[in-house]
Formats: sequence, C-alpha cells, structure tokens
Amino acid sequence: MKWGILGALDAEIELIRKEMTITAETALFGTVYYEGMVHGQQIVLVCCGVGKVNAAVCAAAAIDKFGADCIVNIGIAGAMGHGLHILDVVISSEVGFHDQDPVMLKYYPKHDFFPADQVLADLCDRACAELPEMAGRYRHGRIVSGDRFVSDTETKQSINERFAPACVEMEGAAIGHAAYMYEKPYLVIRTMSDAADDAADETYDNFIEEAARTSATIILKMLDLSAQA
Repeated sequence: MKWGILGALDAEIELIRKEMTITAETALFGTVYYEGMVHGQQIVLVCCGVGKVNAAVCAAAAIDKFGADCIVNIGIAGAMGHGLHILDVVISSEVGFHDQDPVMLKYYPKHDFFPADQVLADLCDRACAELPEMAGRYRHGRIVSGDRFVSDTETKQSINERFAPACVEMEGAAIGHAAYMYEKPYLVIRTMSDAADDAADETYDNFIEEAARTSATIILKMLDLSAQA
C-alpha cells in the first residue's frame, strides 16, 4: 500500500520528511511531492497549502498521479468540543464543511459528512495507545472545515450550534470529499493548537510547532505499526 500524507503547512510535514528516504521529488501545483519510504512503507508526502481547494487538488494528485492507495491528513486545528484542550488530538470519525450552503446537498455527492475509514482509525488508535505521551489526550470526533480561520467566540458558537464538531480547520473535509470521489480510504488527524476563540491568534502562534509535531509523530507510529503487520 502506498500512503498519501498531506499537511497544509511545512511545519506539519517537516518531521516526516526528515524521517523519509526520499526517492523522487516532483514540483506540481506550486508545491513539491516527495516520494519515498518510511519504516518500509511507501509514501507520497506533500504540503498542500491552506484551504479547501488546495487540499482537494493535492489529494486528487496524490491519488491520481502518484498512486496513493489511502490519504491521511495531519496537522493542527481549533478545539471546539467540550473538554478538549490544547495539544489534545482528534481522530476523524467524519468530516464536513461548516461553510457549505444546504442547497449543495441537492447535487453530487449529496453528502453533508464523509465517514472516515475505520481500518485507518483503528490503526491510529493503536498508534496513540503506544505513545505514552498521548495517554488521555486523544478522541474520535467530527471535524468540520471551511475557508476561514475561526478566531472569535461568536463564530465558534455558531459552528458548534450547527454542527457540534470536535474541532475546526480548513482542509480535512475537502480531502475527505476527494477521497470519497476516488473511492479511497482516508483519515484526518488533528492536534489542537488553539481553542478557536478570541485568543486563538496568540495561542496558535505559541503552540503551532508542538501541535504539528504531535500529529506527525502519530502518523509515523502508524507507519511503523503497519510495517510490523
């Protein structure tokens, strides 16, 4: 199996790139796709950039051009769910768009949410369970995406009332949507860098690096466990 691994920011893929044995680099769509091996697993790694269109295009390319058999989106997010703290992790149970008009549901693919792959989710559970620092810090939940950095309490409350997500970010739903269209399994793994509230800008700056490393550490453990299977 060839893994497609996407992060929106360089910080989100940096640790994986350092661990890779890179066999090819391809410049495409304003970014670079790295092909190679980690823990004996074939991967294609890309920093897709921020936002839904960037994420969807890069996910499609990872599958269509680089032969990814599954897609895992890693990175950071804003905490929405009750009891979720900075540097806690959300493993997607499903993803959806918080900025999509309901009229979209009349048209293909007629989905408000895209379920994550259970096999990948179970593997992620095992990876978190084997990382001592993750004890009590991860949960499964709904992740919603939109082309907006949520950094005020009013917007957070509105999204919570409409969707009750565990966290909010800007790419995961587009990646889940693309994976659905290609009939490929996907998973989103997000570490909380902020609380999507009035203090989000400052909190994000303080925790982005550590949050990004946490998500990358989890996918590296998943690759290790997959190699042992």
